[in-house]
Amino acid sequence: MIELETRLSAQVLNAVDFGVFILDTASRVVAWNDWMVSATGVPTEKAKGQVLGDLFPGADFRLFSIALAGAFEAGSSSLLTHNLHPQLFPLRTRAGRTLVHDVSVRPVGERPFTRCLVQVTDVTVAVERERVLRARQNARYSAVVDSAPDAILTIDVDGLIQTANAAAGREFGYDPAAMVGMPAVELFEDKTAWLDMWRSALCADEPARFAELTARRKTGEISHLEASAAPWQSEQRTFVTAILRDVNARHAAETALRRLHETLEERFAVALSERKILADIVENNDALIQVIDHNFRLMAINKASADEVERLFGARPQPGHNILDPIRDRPEEAAAIKALWDRALSGQRFTVLRTVNDARGEQRCYEFKFNPLSNAAGERIGAFQFVYDVTDRIENEDQLARTQEALRQSQKMEAIGQLTGGIAHDFNNLLTGIIGSMDILRRRITAGKYEDTQRFMDAATTSANRAAALTHRLLAFARRQPLDPKPTGVNQLVRGIEDLLERTLGERVRTTTDLAGDLWPTRTDANQLENALINLAINARDAMPDGGHLNIATRNESVDVALRVGEDLIQPGDYVVISVSDTGEGIAPDVIGKVFEPFYTTKPLGEGTGLGLSMIYGFVKQTRGHIRLESELGRGTIVSLYLPRHFGEIDGGEGREGRPAPKGKGETVLLVEDDPSVRLLIGEVLRDLGYACIEANNGQTASPVLTSNARLDLMITDVGLPGMNGRDLARLARAHRPDLKILFVTGYAEHVTGGEELLEPGTALVTKPFTLDALGFKIREMLAAPSTKA
Repeated sequence: MIELETRLSAQVLNAVDFGVFILDTASRVVAWNDWMVSATGVPTEKAKGQVLGDLFPGADFRLFSIALAGAFEAGSSSLLTHNLHPQLFPLRTRAGRTLVHDVSVRPVGERPFTRCLVQVTDVTVAVERERVLRARQNARYSAVVDSAPDAILTIDVDGLIQTANAAAGREFGYDPAAMVGMPAVELFEDKTAWLDMWRSALCADEPARFAELTARRKTGEISHLEASAAPWQSEQRTFVTAILRDVNARHAAETALRRLHETLEERFAVALSERKILADIVENNDALIQVIDHNFRLMAINKASADEVERLFGARPQPGHNILDPIRDRPEEAAAIKALWDRALSGQRFTVLRTVNDARGEQRCYEFKFNPLSNAAGERIGAFQFVYDVTDRIENEDQLARTQEALRQSQKMEAIGQLTGGIAHDFNNLLTGIIGSMDILRRRITAGKYEDTQRFMDAATTSANRAAALTHRLLAFARRQPLDPKPTGVNQLVRGIEDLLERTLGERVRTTTDLAGDLWPTRTDANQLENALINLAINARDAMPDGGHLNIATRNESVDVALRVGEDLIQPGDYVVISVSDTGEGIAPDVIGKVFEPFYTTKPLGEGTGLGLSMIYGFVKQTRGHIRLESELGRGTIVSLYLPRHFGEIDGGEGREGRPAPKGKGETVLLVEDDPSVRLLIGEVLRDLGYACIEANNGQTASPVLTSNARLDLMITDVGLPGMNGRDLARLARAHRPDLKILFVTGYAEHVTGGEELLEPGTALVTKPFTLDALGFKIREMLAAPSTKA
């Protein structure tokens, strides 16, 4: 019977369409299914009993070994994906190609675990499908642009051409590839008109800017173009797409008609041949041209316009006819057309886009250009219009916009996937340290073994603090981190961390400071500024593997006009500037634009989250400051933080490090916190410090206490309470108790990211997670301060 079950288990393992093998605690193979035989070329008989590392010599099993240890020791399951751990095993498909795979590790049986099941899943097809879909999307985008009849140029913020389609090459007489890198302004005769349109599009929020431009082709020939330009972004870079339509024929016709209009009486006396030439230009032009008098009677109409009116409305207009007659059966259309002609007859020049349905219901889009018509004496005798069918152009622009949006969406989803994977990887590691340490502590305490518990408490605390730091970095990057801004002396702050920096950076890095003697104060969160400077110093150390020189300098700087730094603008004003410079390897020019992106790092996998500079960028922006990065390969890097000047005095304060939290004097504190664990901890520390504590789990429970006659000296409330949030509860409290002091507690508040919108006199803010001693100091500080009515 046992032999039958063993054969059946082996058949089941061999029947599944994924790799399965079982390892013992020495990493020896106990079971090896046919899928693994096919993917590795190693027979089952040869694999059994072998150490896994011997079967895959040269493979990097560091992360896999951690997963195995977690399975055997803690009973935890792990997933190593191809995104974060590409090609963990050197596997091949049956066609001989590299097999892309995910690996899951889980324990087998009961504790103590002696077997571990490893499952290998083939995701080669899914990865290839994703790559093909991305390639098809890019190909569709290129096809739309390359097949467009109008010239299309993509220009960067420096005015250089990044892409040019085939129509652009034909229009300007250049090979499209040769146009890449050329300053776009060189293509235009009227350079000021082009620069005005490009800059307007680059800085404006409206979708598109239109203008008529004069270009000079490579042959020297002048060309008239109708241009539209709109900005867009990709990978935090801004571009402008310009669509240029050849309107030379239309320009010639408009020029001819304008001449005709300006010298109408003189034209009656010119030779018949000259009039015929002008008439031919107007008659054979693809623009729809109509001229009317003040009674809406047609004075002139070209063939193209008569044909289109007949196609749309079923009646062919002739000179002398009323232009409203063909649309009398469409009252709304007739009213709209009459309103446009009334504007032109009153002397206005304007352009409008309108959609018109023909007799069969087909919809077309037209561009109407209206102008008043005057005689030689300057008297208005009517109006004329040029109409162009722009349906195809609008459709091409819409398709281009949809394609660009699809591309941006694809890039955004790819970035979200990268972000999610990075967060999951780091938090799973940190949670493993916390859960594992607490589990061991529980076992030791249950067994009465207390001699070695401190080590595991320290490990859990360290992992928890690292998790808190990662959360703060994410919030700082998103500019959603609650800050506690105060007037700060930057020089004192830098001097305070000098010893820490020297110990952190080591003996091979020489640290110096160059601090301005008359430095202005700034208003910022001193703790977050310290973290930012330490992060910059550590980055500088990593860029100097053989040692070097790091310098922190401060200075005052007044910016008179907006200063462009990459894609950012430093606005005019007074700033305190902190510069951290090193003599390291420097940053390549093609990488500088990416260093502030989240999770971008040049360090090996596992040695950096890529959140450091993005956290600093988010913190500086949240402080209404700016950041400037200058670097040269082989010479080093300078990162300068521009923090707004504070016009006021710097608050003094005594150091708290090493001192126990001060005791209370029997004051009564109302604690409002919806999380039971947090409420338990804060309540215990309040009682331990000598305060009377009244607890409530939400605003509704706290309201009767606030409206009663019970003594209250302080209210501690979470900002993000369910139902009535902390801000609403504070307003209710102040309505009944104007002198009540309020301490807000928050970890993330969507509308209170800087703290200043929330805080009023008599209120303060602490950020989760916090130490209980820090909370005790803040409570004593608030209760000791004089009362201030809101």
